[in-house]
Amino acid sequence: MNKPLIAIDIDDVISETTEAIRVWSNTASGVELSSHQFNQTAGEYWGYYERVWNNHGISLNFNDFETSMAEDMIEVPLLADASFALHEILESYNVVLITSRITALRGHTERWFEKHFPGNNISLHFASNPKSGENRLTKGQICKQLGASLLIDDNPEHCASMLQEGLEAILFGDYGWQQAVPEGAVRCKRWPDVLEYLNGRQQLS
Repeated sequence: MNKPLIAIDIDDVISETTEAIRVWSNTASGVELSSHQFNQTAGEYWGYYERVWNNHGISLNFNDFETSMAEDMIEVPLLADASFALHEILESYNVVLITSRITALRGHTERWFEKHFPGNNISLHFASNPKSGENRLTKGQICKQLGASLLIDDNPEHCASMLQEGLEAILFGDYGWQQAVPEGAVRCKRWPDVLEYLNGRQQLS
């Protein structure tokens, strides 16, 4: 019997990316922003980090972070409970990862995943990113194409792209860029909440 397929985002869902950016920006700027200051500023997803820096008088550019961190990306740790949760999910579901990272980071992203999740039969897909200029499909379109019925993502826009395709979405985490929850999206702030929802979903299917 084939397992149903679900999709999971990487940054701030299974990877502690925003914390890595906070540490890098504190080092680069000499300003000590707390985790709360860095991930609870209200604002839109795209351009979020630049907005935080501007609010605190920090002159940094996200492109500088991508360039600086590219080789060290493999060291970015997992979000709390992510490894355990993914192991549990793979018992009942097949999984694909879908990220909107720029294509230039593909190799670094793949090496990061191989380090943390060796031996898992999980494919990696790259969705559209408004800042990259690359013509790619939305996460909702990719999921529909692959047959994935659910996306777990921290970006409300990616969740909305799923709902537009008639698919399910879990808006994950508790971040400042989540001011608007798309109607129809399930809200799960922690991985135990996700597992509880997926267990209930599995029992209903």
